[in-house]
Amino acid sequence: MSETSRFTEEILTAANQKAHLIIDEAESETRQALDRARIHSTREAGDILNNARAEAEAARRRQISEIRQRLKLQEEFEKSKIVTEVLDQSKKQVMDLLKDEKRYLPYLTALMTKGIREIGLDAVVVHLNSHDLKRVNAVELERGVTKLLGKSVKIELSSKPIQALGGTVVSSKDGKTRIINTLDQKFEALEPRLLIEAGKILFGQ
Repeated sequence: MSETSRFTEEILTAANQKAHLIIDEAESETRQALDRARIHSTREAGDILNNARAEAEAARRRQISEIRQRLKLQEEFEKSKIVTEVLDQSKKQVMDLLKDEKRYLPYLTALMTKGIREIGLDAVVVHLNSHDLKRVNAVELERGVTKLLGKSVKIELSSKPIQALGGTVVSSKDGKTRIINTLDQKFEALEPRLLIEAGKILFGQ
């Protein structure tokens, strides 16, 4: 399994576990609140029953409806909070990956290789952020890309850093063609999938 796939699966697993936990808590709270509401409303109905049975029933239903609505709003808030927490956790994992050079540098090389393969040129310009420009060895990088591609490619590291958490942008010499493989772009692509998966679990959709 690739680093990207493993990274994505770790995030989705965390989302699943967190989602099931909030669903269990919400369902338990809903049952308890409704039981309390029924007991309370039944008592109120008994007091009113002698004077107006219809009014008592309407009051009971209205109270339960209000409680259901309040619980629904609370549940929606909790679901939204869980989705946000999952996304924040995934961002934390991105930052952890950036700090671990043993994991990140091979991942960066793979992203670069993917971009070079997509652009289909034998000479490219590679753009990195300022931090990566300081810690990347251009010779080793080119050697790693050549090994993954199975052929030699001339790589020029741009001295102008990109604004990104990590990853790379591969461009043609004239800059007219660009392949973006930054972590920011990867995360943006992952976020909708996270929201969809979380929505399926949390909302049953």
